Amino acid sequence: MININLPTLKKEEGKEKKEERRRKMFLGIDVGGANTKIATSDSSLVDSIYAPLWHDRAILYDVLRRVYTRLEDTGIDIEGVGVVMTGELCDCFRTRREGVLKIRDIVSTIFEGMEVEVEYFDRSGIFRHGEAIEEDPLAFASTNWLASAKLVSMMHRDVIFVDCGSTTTDVIPIVGGEIKAKRSDIERLHSHAHELLYSGVLRTNVAALLRKVKLRGEEYATSSELFAITADAYLVLGDITRADYKCESPNSYAFATEREAKSRESAMRRLARMLCCDLEEIGEEGAHSIAVQVKDAQVNELITALREMRERYSLNEVISAGIGDFIVKDAVKALDMKLLTPSWDRRLSAVLPAYAVAKLLEIEIANDNAGSAGSNDC
Repeated sequence: MININLPTLKKEEGKEKKEERRRKMFLGIDVGGANTKIATSDSSLVDSIYAPLWHDRAILYDVLRRVYTRLEDTGIDIEGVGVVMTGELCDCFRTRREGVLKIRDIVSTIFEGMEVEVEYFDRSGIFRHGEAIEEDPLAFASTNWLASAKLVSMMHRDVIFVDCGSTTTDVIPIVGGEIKAKRSDIERLHSHAHELLYSGVLRTNVAALLRKVKLRGEEYATSSELFAITADAYLVLGDITRADYKCESPNSYAFATEREAKSRESAMRRLARMLCCDLEEIGEEGAHSIAVQVKDAQVNELITALREMRERYSLNEVISAGIGDFIVKDAVKALDMKLLTPSWDRRLSAVLPAYAVAKLLEIEIANDNAGSAGSNDC
């Protein structure tokens, strides 16, 4: 098992030490369809930027340009850039192949001026240069979860890694330090796999989770409109804050300000619309009840997946990441499994794939340099 030095965030370092760390810093980029996440290998720079590619894929260029400027303004010296992605699935691209290539082109355009190597993480778990993407673009599609799982596997040999994010939940079995999950999304979505649950705690349509709800002892069918999303449910329940609500609300266009759109009352009104009514008709208690049922549906979905992993691989320990870690805690508790304390804090947890790909690249370069030094000594 590899001992990975994760950053100690509270310790204040001297100026000379900071400069030394900057010279050895690596940047990780996770290009998603809704959010682009960045992190440096020492965690001095960590961010998640809402950048919906389906509105305009050029938004990625603007976001990365700001990241580049931010690095220059802060004097951060990047030794290498590691990239993972899931944004290729956005329907602004005709095919996923096209998406991978376009994302590669934008990243390369932005960072070529830094005169550093940009490495892309593929499905086999290795880094490759951008030119290699031409040969097999799909080998680089949807690899962000794999980077996180690989980092976790270096620290925990037998564990179920769960990353519950804004849009999806990854459930990854690691046995003897080996990642047992399938590599493509379609394989992980297979009904027997339970490795990719396409629901998250922000962007998922409530109608995708609940076809019926119970209210005051009666059962009602829900509308299949995009009236409410999971972020509304968890804002009402207090599991997330307004600051965590990093996506558009379903009816954001109806409000003068984002603050109004993402208020608890607005979220309850959207939940009421799931029953084709106003909040005044079901009351706050009714909206709260719908929110509870949304959470129960997601927790139960994860319980099913975890139970399957436990039985299939004889695993009883779970480690979690992502802004939906509260879902993981409830599922683990229901199954009386053991939830491990992660080595990362909540800030890193929300962008773990970006941090993981930065850290993995740092480790690989360090190993290559050590090997070269050893060869020169011979």
